[in-house]
Amino acid sequence: MKVAVLPLMPTQGTPAFLGRQFANFASDQLRAGSDAEINSVSYLTQIQEETGPKVGFINFADMKLEATQIKELFEQSGVDLIVEGNIAADDSGFDITLRFHKQGEEGPYRTEDWKVSRSEIFQVLHRLIKVIAEEGAITLPEHLTGDEMPFGTEDAEAFIKFLNGYDAFHYIQQAQGQVVSEFSPEPGLNALLEATTMDPDFLGPYEVLCELARACTAARIGSYELVNDVLNRAEQAQPDEWKAFFVQGELNQAVNNFGPAADAYEKSLVVRERQHKLRTDEGEEDENFLADMAALHTRVGLAQLQSGMPVNAERNFRRALELEGDQPQSADYLSMVLQQTGREHEIAPLWKSILERNPQSAEAHVKYAVSLMQTGKQDEGVAAFERAIESLENNVPVKRFYAPILAGRGELDRSMDFFEDALDATPTDIQLLWQYAETLKQAGRDFEIPKVLRDILNCNPEPDMRASTLAWLIELEQPKRAESVESAREKMEQGDFDGAVRELKPLKNWLADYWKMWALMSSAYNKLGQFEDAEDSARRLLELFPGCEPAYGELNAALGAQGKNDEAYHVMRYAVENLPQSLGVYLNFGLAAKRAGHEDEARTIARQIREAMGTGEEIQQIEPVLAEIEA
Repeated sequence: MKVAVLPLMPTQGTPAFLGRQFANFASDQLRAGSDAEINSVSYLTQIQEETGPKVGFINFADMKLEATQIKELFEQSGVDLIVEGNIAADDSGFDITLRFHKQGEEGPYRTEDWKVSRSEIFQVLHRLIKVIAEEGAITLPEHLTGDEMPFGTEDAEAFIKFLNGYDAFHYIQQAQGQVVSEFSPEPGLNALLEATTMDPDFLGPYEVLCELARACTAARIGSYELVNDVLNRAEQAQPDEWKAFFVQGELNQAVNNFGPAADAYEKSLVVRERQHKLRTDEGEEDENFLADMAALHTRVGLAQLQSGMPVNAERNFRRALELEGDQPQSADYLSMVLQQTGREHEIAPLWKSILERNPQSAEAHVKYAVSLMQTGKQDEGVAAFERAIESLENNVPVKRFYAPILAGRGELDRSMDFFEDALDATPTDIQLLWQYAETLKQAGRDFEIPKVLRDILNCNPEPDMRASTLAWLIELEQPKRAESVESAREKMEQGDFDGAVRELKPLKNWLADYWKMWALMSSAYNKLGQFEDAEDSARRLLELFPGCEPAYGELNAALGAQGKNDEAYHVMRYAVENLPQSLGVYLNFGLAAKRAGHEDEARTIARQIREAMGTGEEIQQIEPVLAEIEA
């Protein structure tokens, strides 16, 4: 039976997290403890903000689902049973109403009304699991069938705070980091910290706090100061746990504080070793110790490398290699150190030593062969690839990387054979499909390319790859229209912007997915002073191809010319966050900041660009733009 468990709708004044997490906790326990198909429903919707689309919760306070809404849910989800209800909470306890609906029946066939104290939260959650299992004909595992079930703590208030913090983490996960602007992780972080303090033996809040801090770091939610402070306090609350130190390393690394990041990772190493000793002294097993230590040494090494300490980094990478055994993950980083310190000749012997330990490692064979070729030993590299093809029981991973090399050497037939073998094994490898298409083009087999490009599109590629794939497909299947776009580009090069627009306008419906057309249109409209049309074209371009750096410049120019300076500033801030290495985007961000009145920030941006570029011809080329930013 398929079951959908909906969040309990809160009454006015009841924290919404309770309704969401009561339902979510029960669903998680049922999924983990049985093979039942449990669907958790989240009342999330997309919200358009200045910085782009975000995901927020629908407010269902003091509401009850209507019969028509229940019917729609059945039709959309295909479930057999829906569980929904309401929750009211105050300082004394909870009032919970549950309603159970079957497919095809009018109204709920069963209703439960429970009134419990806050201290009875464990009993009510256990009861919720049991009653859903009863109505859904779900067989519960032994640990859920008795009078009690494990929760990790006996402190009801600590558990409620845990649910509060977990709700914040769960929201960021569901929104994939695209949270609404008014969301703050601070209440959730503080609730988890309080729960950890209230019951130090209850490790759930500490673990979720670390994961919430990681999520905030990855999605740039909240301030550095907030997350760093909470992690400091978590370290004090749980001095024998290492993950908060590790996350603090990630946080500092994310903001380019590489020295503090290395220090935090080293502290996590010390604490992890101490934790291992405590466990072994008590007779406990610690299966993950070597893997954890190898990963931590690697993280320390990376931060040290970024801090300009290659000698220290090399020492940590070599220690990680020792701990990793026959499946080394840190060899790539050690290779990077060797390359940066002018010791490229040591890279091939490194991979050869790994091969000697694990001769059936396809990855080591590939890395060994490639490292030979990168040091000018082309023939030796080819010979290494050939030996790998002959000696490996499973040589398909080697064929996957050898195929483009063979194509580059002009051995097209053998290359295509290897591509096809690799694609049989991994038919959804988008990069491999693209390389195969390029090799088909090189071989003059253009008629086979459209199928490969459609295979890429069927793999749901990320937007930039999708845009490139669609563009190539259009150029193959609609060559006359693609030639018209090329003709418009030539007219623009000659300064005939009106002519370019006349050429492009009739193509808008035919080539709506062709990013190159929208790029030309946004630029031409800006040149002609038709800024609203330029804005529309630039936005369409960015919908298709969000990684197109020039598009942000055209959109910034169009918005600025219309006096939409605040909007331009937010657009360019978003662009900088997603394309941090782009000089053009960063310059446009400086211009947008200046025009929006953020003059100190604009001057800081100009200074950072000058410091990064130094002196020379390149800085002279952008000097007029920097002067405008600094004026």
